[in-house]
Amino acid sequence: MNYTGRQFFDGTFNPAADVKYHGLAKEGATCYLNSVLQVLFMTKDFREAVIRHTNENSQFIDQHLKALFEDLQNHTAKTDAIIKKLGIDNVYEQHDAAEYFEKILTLTSPQASQIFHGMLAKKTACCTCLTQTDIDIPFWHLPLALVDSCTDTKGSEGYRVVDGIGEFFRMTELNGENQMYCDQCDGKVDATTNDGMKNHPDVLLLLLKRFEFSYHDMSYVKINCAVEVPYTLQIPDNQKYELYAVVDHFGDLRGGHYTATIKMQEEHGDRWHNFNDTRVTELVYQPFQLDNTERSQSAYLLFYRKSKDAAAEVVKEMRSLAIQNMQVIHEGAAQIPQDNGLNSIAQGLPLRSSKQLFPSSSTGNSGSPESPRSVSIHRIKVVEDLLVVFKDKSIMTVTLKMDFVNERAIDDAGVSREVYTAFWEQFLEQCEGETERVPRLRPDFCEAEWQAVGQIWVKGLLDHGVIPVRLSKAFILACLHGIDSVSIDILMTSFLNYIAPVERSAVENALQGTMGESDEEDLLDLFTRMGSHSLPPKNNMQLAIERMAHKAILQEPKYIVDCFSTPMACLQQRLSDKESVLSLYETKKATGKRVLQLFETTNMVLSQREHTTFNYLQHYVKNADETKAEKILRFCTGYSVICVDKILVCFNAETGLRRRPVGDTCGATLHIPCTYCSYPEFRTEFDNILSSNYFEMYVI
Repeated sequence: MNYTGRQFFDGTFNPAADVKYHGLAKEGATCYLNSVLQVLFMTKDFREAVIRHTNENSQFIDQHLKALFEDLQNHTAKTDAIIKKLGIDNVYEQHDAAEYFEKILTLTSPQASQIFHGMLAKKTACCTCLTQTDIDIPFWHLPLALVDSCTDTKGSEGYRVVDGIGEFFRMTELNGENQMYCDQCDGKVDATTNDGMKNHPDVLLLLLKRFEFSYHDMSYVKINCAVEVPYTLQIPDNQKYELYAVVDHFGDLRGGHYTATIKMQEEHGDRWHNFNDTRVTELVYQPFQLDNTERSQSAYLLFYRKSKDAAAEVVKEMRSLAIQNMQVIHEGAAQIPQDNGLNSIAQGLPLRSSKQLFPSSSTGNSGSPESPRSVSIHRIKVVEDLLVVFKDKSIMTVTLKMDFVNERAIDDAGVSREVYTAFWEQFLEQCEGETERVPRLRPDFCEAEWQAVGQIWVKGLLDHGVIPVRLSKAFILACLHGIDSVSIDILMTSFLNYIAPVERSAVENALQGTMGESDEEDLLDLFTRMGSHSLPPKNNMQLAIERMAHKAILQEPKYIVDCFSTPMACLQQRLSDKESVLSLYETKKATGKRVLQLFETTNMVLSQREHTTFNYLQHYVKNADETKAEKILRFCTGYSVICVDKILVCFNAETGLRRRPVGDTCGATLHIPCTYCSYPEFRTEFDNILSSNYFEMYVI
């Protein structure tokens, strides 16, 4: 580290100290990689977990790390094998150390990487009805923004990590133009939101956001402000951590260099050493001798481990349980527990049937198309369950039959469509964006998980004609034909659907040169959220917005694009260009008028009551907005996009409590009573059904 005030690392080493450690050969400009590899090697729990990994045919890179670590124990090691495994083509191009640290973790077995895996709980509360929603957010690191504490990039003011942690976990009020939409209140309301730590990782990584994109300069800049780094750190709720490693970045974006400063374990002298590629030296000045803090203008990544005075045995036991659970997820080796509380049908709930055409047993799992493979999915864990199924690449060549645990329906297409619907609903909740969404890297997903998601996209389309239309068109086009195939018009269309409506209006006005004062405020909020804290000059506005769109839609999820591209390669002839991809999205999209065209009555001649009821249905569907049209489709077919040629309408004479519409998803048939006295009565009953947000598969 290059520190101001009391020097933590001032370039002075102790040449007489016995060197117990070895460096890494620098291949081109790979100091960014060397620095994080040394930290991982010096993280004892990670190193030992990697060395224990014995599966040479594993999809993970543990074997490559194991070979590297064994070399490091004896001599200066080369990183060429790891470089190749990480897909680094140009070793003379410098990259972000944080980016490659996370990439290594996503490619490492969960037994090793789980010590860095934390979980946030985001709590949002409506100030009107007091309804609270909780969302779990997995993370590898916590980002701490420096720009609000440093007046310029030269560091004329300081920043305290302790203050940054306090700001990160501070409750935020959402009011004015930032109001939240509340389902219970059916409108925008004042709200509060804050992050809490649900699961404290064994090793906590803090990222000091020194690299920010300046839309004023139209380039990235480095923030060199001095940061006050504490040795011990208290994280809510009352968890104590101790600093043991720092990755520093010296210089600027055009000519920088990474090193690592690491504190050895107690059995190795409890001394700080500097790792600078092949050179390993003990620091003459040992930091934190007189105070709990040191100041640095180069510290970039801060690694903290749980304090040893915590309940060590409890932590050890929890870690063992976490490893077992993650093995279940990654290997599918254990049975997933039954879901609770979802195995009954309350009176009055809408029913959707599936014809019982196939046996309920799981026989015939040989993998041949002639022998359908049957799987049971827990509705409340559909993402986790389906990923286990689709990690098996042979699933793409079999006839797949799916059902929900504790729901009495056997698959004849309709249940499978419902499984895909439930999967994409839950999956998209963890993606970023509004109308169109983009997946983001997450600690619980490695290459196998992302490729499984890609396989789910492909098989859903090939078997049932279903796709998640909310997944960004530009993102999918990049997965099919590469990022270069995404034209600027497609990118901007996806980006405008990706951002919130208020931001969309501001961006459109800015591009048209008609931006008002309120637009500038909304646009500044968007640029701030995307990493910049100032608006670009008006003559650079269009270019700045296009670069921001490229970063959000294509650049940040590049690793996921690469993972999706493998299973999607089989569709390149069928979806041979961008026009075919856009046409696919357009034909699948649900609107009231398109759904209306699907309805046909089973009887050529209708009675007066049936004719009146069918008119009610036509009027109801024709005037449905996109959201309601999707719900109508899902109720009748099991999926929220158009995947059938027609929906049959059958009439019955049910009355009283027995009167309710029933959707036969396998037969794409709507069974509807013709005993409604008026259109308002018909509309109210359908609205109540579609707004229930709870459907259960049932055999009729």
